[in-house]
Amino acid sequence: MEKTLRIVLPIVILGLIYLVYDSIARPIREQKKIDFIEGKIKTRLLEIKAAQFAYRDQKGTFANNFDSLTNALKDEKWRIIKTIGDPNSDSASEVSYDTLYVSLYEHAFPMKDVNLDSLAYVPMNPNGAKFEIEANIISINGTNVPVFQVTDPEPINKARALTLGDLSQPVYSGNWE
Repeated sequence: MEKTLRIVLPIVILGLIYLVYDSIARPIREQKKIDFIEGKIKTRLLEIKAAQFAYRDQKGTFANNFDSLTNALKDEKWRIIKTIGDPNSDSASEVSYDTLYVSLYEHAFPMKDVNLDSLAYVPMNPNGAKFEIEANIISINGTNVPVFQVTDPEPINKARALTLGDLSQPVYSGNWE
């Protein structure tokens, strides 16, 4: 009996130590995983924000679907007018204007390479979920203001779905900022 206890008791103690350790480490691992995935989602939402602002600069409103947003970024051109000389001087002959055209994609992402085909998809979502996107024009003090909202339909953190923008007021930041 004593010999059996000497063999079984250390095994039981090691098992209990592992269970205590795992009960502490598991939530920490899960939170690290959530933070990592949410970081990827936040980056994608900020890319959508840059794309939406480039779209608004071109069209005057925000895109209400990803097809029109990505098509505009792929196909449309953004006009840049460069003024050479001082337009406020008395001599108008010393002023010239040069017009350049760049793609709307370059206007939205001047120093970044963004895959427009995956812009609508929530990163690392096992179901391949797409972000929900809405756009509207609201009236604030008699002025029409375009607004948009992008939401993660299947949040990794069930307590808080990541959302960018707001349809009821002109707020273009994320709910994590």
